[in-house]
Amino acid sequence: MSEATVWIVDDDRSVRVVLSAAMRDAGFATREFVDAESLIEALDTGVPDVLFTDVRMPGASGLDLLERIASSNTSLPIIVMSAFTDVTTTAAAYRQGAFDYLPKPFDLDTAVDMAERALAQAVSEATLPRKSAVNAEPELIGSTASMRELFRSIGRVAASGLNALITGETGTGK
Repeated sequence: MSEATVWIVDDDRSVRVVLSAAMRDAGFATREFVDAESLIEALDTGVPDVLFTDVRMPGASGLDLLERIASSNTSLPIIVMSAFTDVTTTAAAYRQGAFDYLPKPFDLDTAVDMAERALAQAVSEATLPRKSAVNAEPELIGSTASMRELFRSIGRVAASGLNALITGETGTGK
């Protein structure tokens, strides 16, 4: 089996060089890109196992790149990096399919761990059989106004891609 590939797109050369060196030290093959456009061109010739992208870059942003890759129905795990860790950007990244969000400045061990987790998840998803929608049972039941409002709230939270903590007394059907 060949080594897994990690592609890194960031307009900051120092981030690309340091992250690429850490990934190579961890056993990954790497390729660096200065902008989203050059990465998109390279996708015509191959696809990496894991992709790291900055959010704010000249030209197309990392979020534009996420949207473009998501529209091609690929299961490529994408880790979004940014020095700007506002909630809106983070939520947008997760909504558009980011595997994880890495705030800058970051610890290189954390970045390597994220790449390894992304690769492990991609491998496990590729080997798991998909659930059949034909035999699927509805997972939420209830028809009262309060339950319908709860279902709408669940839908909004689920669409955000963020974690949610559900609390309540034992036996209340959390």
